[in-house]
Amino acid sequence: MSLDPLRDRFEGVDTDGNGKIDQGEMATLLDALGAGFSDAQVRAAFAAIDVDGSGQIELEEFRAWWQGR
Repeated sequence: MSLDPLRDRFEGVDTDGNGKIDQGEMATLLDALGAGFSDAQVRAAFAAIDVDGSGQIELEEFRAWWQGR
């Protein structure tokens, strides 16, 4: 366990270990963080973070969004 709990949780849901998460993994991460997002909210948030449309987001992209929400 590192001193960065958000990183730990992000890495915990990154099932293939590529340093990126997809929308389903983000839903799992948000649940783990106790955010209580609906499916529609997860889709909207993911779309806002995934500005390049790659279908994956990196930790720092998620962190910036999470801290700024």
